[in-house]
Amino acid sequence: MDSASVHSSPAQRRRVTHIAPGTRVQGQITGPTELIIDGEVEGEIRVDSAVAVGGDGVVKGPVSAQVVRVGGRVTGNIHAGERVEVAPSGSLEGDISAPRVVIAEGAFFKGRIEMRSGQDKSAPPVSQPAAQERPKERQERPERNDRPNGRPPKGDAGNGRGDAGNGQKA
Repeated sequence: MDSASVHSSPAQRRRVTHIAPGTRVQGQITGPTELIIDGEVEGEIRVDSAVAVGGDGVVKGPVSAQVVRVGGRVTGNIHAGERVEVAPSGSLEGDISAPRVVIAEGAFFKGRIEMRSGQDKSAPPVSQPAAQERPKERQERPERNDRPNGRPPKGDAGNGRGDAGNGQKA
């Protein structure tokens, strides 16, 4: 069997970089492949795919990837193009910037979260025209108590009981 036929399916062509338990890496890690960290990394991580920090994994430095999953410990800011997930066993001390963020119950998180659209990472979270249109919508809506006849809706005499105050059920 030649090597071309062995790597024919998409699952077999998936490339993964694994930092095994007990391994310590210092410096910058970049590349297009998925990165699984079960050891320790000290430095910047920038990959075009996913980064998964396993339960025993430790990262000290910023992480930038499409998807970041934290099951171990990360100390540094995370920027993700798609989403960030912090598992119940995960610990994250740093700011998160991603369109979607999931922090499981029991996880530790200390930092700020900035959720932006995944399509335009440079745009502010709320565009200026939309922010300017909102006050106009509020001005056009009538106030809650402004009724055509000036009275509250039927069955609500303002007593909080939902009846007209005469002891009868509404």
